[in-house]
Amino acid sequence: MHPDDAPGQDSGPGPSSDLARTPRLDAHGMPAGTVDGGEPDAQSVRERGPSLWAPALVAVAGVALTVLAVVELVQPPPAAGEARPMGPLALAAALALGGFSLARQLQLLGLATSRSRRRAAGAELPEAPWQLTEEHSLHGIWVIGTGASVALMGLLGLWSLWDGRPSGLEPGWPLLLVGALTALVGHLVRVRTTEAWERAGEAP
Repeated sequence: MHPDDAPGQDSGPGPSSDLARTPRLDAHGMPAGTVDGGEPDAQSVRERGPSLWAPALVAVAGVALTVLAVVELVQPPPAAGEARPMGPLALAAALALGGFSLARQLQLLGLATSRSRRRAAGAELPEAPWQLTEEHSLHGIWVIGTGASVALMGLLGLWSLWDGRPSGLEPGWPLLLVGALTALVGHLVRVRTTEAWERAGEAP
């Protein structure tokens, strides 16, 4: 007789395996991480945040426009005493560099505002990790820097227009206006998002 076929021995699962399958219970006798209906507890689920696809598409569009601007820039030779127009290239490069952060800022503003309203209504929300509540601040700094750089190019265009020696950034005021507005929007969105996280009780 084979040892495994000896009487009194059961080949099925033993007490140790049954114990391993026993779910961990909370103070109310329910499986941990679930509510009465067996659904996952909101506190045991973490907020994932908005998808990165939309900001990525904005950045890709900026890169494509930058390539087109470079191709357009190198094709026609400038006339004597003139410079190649650099304004379109500067704006396209700014979109490629700062478009992702600006779009992400707007996403996070919408998320924080929605969570603050739902929290005020008494809804149970999944936990927001600290990386998500602080992400808007980093993107805001980058957007402000990008806008300031474009505005500086606009100032250089105004200077070269006044000086009479073309630099390609003339007339300068469109770059100055776009850069200043971009920096202002980045700052305002950053402040509003921080306030929304504070109202939601999840300030970084």
